[in-house]
Amino acid sequence: MLVCYWYFIQDLPDTRQTRFSFVKETRMSLKRCTLSVAAILGLALMATPAVAQDSVTYYKDVLPIIQDNCQACHRDAGYNISGLVAPMAFMDYQETRPWARAIKSKVESREMPPWFATEPTGIWENERRLTGDQIATISAWVDAGAPAGDSADAPPPKVFAEATHDGWSHGTPDFVVTMHEPYVVPEGAYDITTTLVTQIPADVVSEETWVRGWELKVGAEGEGVHHMCAFVRGDGESVEGSSKSAIGLGGLLACVAEGAESGMLPEGYGMKIEPGSVLAFNMHFNKEPGEGSSFTSQPQVGFFLANKDEVEHEVITDTLGNNGFEIPPNVDNYRIGMARTMKKDTLMLNLWPHAHLRAVGSRYIAYYPDGTEELLLDVPAYDQAWQLTYKYKEPKLLPKGTRLEVDFWYDNTGDRGTRRAFNADRPIGFGPRTNDEMALGFVSYVELDDAPATTDEN
Repeated sequence: MLVCYWYFIQDLPDTRQTRFSFVKETRMSLKRCTLSVAAILGLALMATPAVAQDSVTYYKDVLPIIQDNCQACHRDAGYNISGLVAPMAFMDYQETRPWARAIKSKVESREMPPWFATEPTGIWENERRLTGDQIATISAWVDAGAPAGDSADAPPPKVFAEATHDGWSHGTPDFVVTMHEPYVVPEGAYDITTTLVTQIPADVVSEETWVRGWELKVGAEGEGVHHMCAFVRGDGESVEGSSKSAIGLGGLLACVAEGAESGMLPEGYGMKIEPGSVLAFNMHFNKEPGEGSSFTSQPQVGFFLANKDEVEHEVITDTLGNNGFEIPPNVDNYRIGMARTMKKDTLMLNLWPHAHLRAVGSRYIAYYPDGTEELLLDVPAYDQAWQLTYKYKEPKLLPKGTRLEVDFWYDNTGDRGTRRAFNADRPIGFGPRTNDEMALGFVSYVELDDAPATTDEN
């Protein structure tokens, strides 16, 4: 993710030009990780017990923690949707030791890893929290002078799939669909949204095919990709080219943005692809215009097959959205909401709140037919630079008749405008550009009966 990028620029002036220039220089000189400090540690809520400093060493005590929680980001060949990479690796003692005090600071301040949901806890597959003992171990190690210890105590090196599977984080896909030719983002461009469409080759999907996972790649070098969404539409239409919008395409697979990561569906879950389907890549490019800023993007999606005889549930990815709002100028804590009433028993697989620069918080709440309510997700410190998808360990049942509400809060004041480079002196509504706003509550789910489905939204 963008952990290291954020970590490195947090004290710089918060302007687009500064961020782009700094990241470009850092990336070219250091070329390190991304994905998310995949947990440079932190956000533990437990008290940290004392650890004897003289007994803690890097190889015996600290390296196992770093392997399990940090190296997914802090390593060579890490990647992110936007091309931003971390300015340091933590793959060995020599690389880690210079950053010891910074690591301790981020651990003790509970700023790492990039996990912004405060409630609920313990139910998410990708939740990133260290235990109190782990935090105390790292702190004691630093306080003792960050000793190396005996390398014989080290666990075996961690091997990541990207290094051995051509950059794919879940291993080699069963098949890959790539846009037929690169899309050129010109030097003078600042903000472009387009949908690139390509036919899924008949020799790749020649019959009804079920997939259990997919990984999206933007196919671009540089820092200019805001998001990528992928849609599969099985209408037999032969299309090659581009359009301005993905509206009406249907068949959303997934979207990824800054800080995002891919994942696999649980056993028994899948998505169906029909022969003759098209794959649409909805791309949002956002960069600083200028000489030498042009780049190309040739997006692709890697698919992982499911055994169709074992698929019990067909997964739908959809969004609760509000595109009719207007945020007044110079206001903070401005709320925008949307809702849907479930007409079937529904299993929720994941939740992904998505908005832009003014968004500061998001919340999902379920109002059940028996009159009770449940907080499904609270993200009180939303940050566009961390587009996390909150994935349930076990699917969450929302009974028929449940009303799902999604709320966002926005800060359209001058202070935030200065820090995030937008004009707070004008009203702002829904739009595709980075300086526009969005209010989208993405959900992936399964409907549990075969009756025709309808939903009420407002």
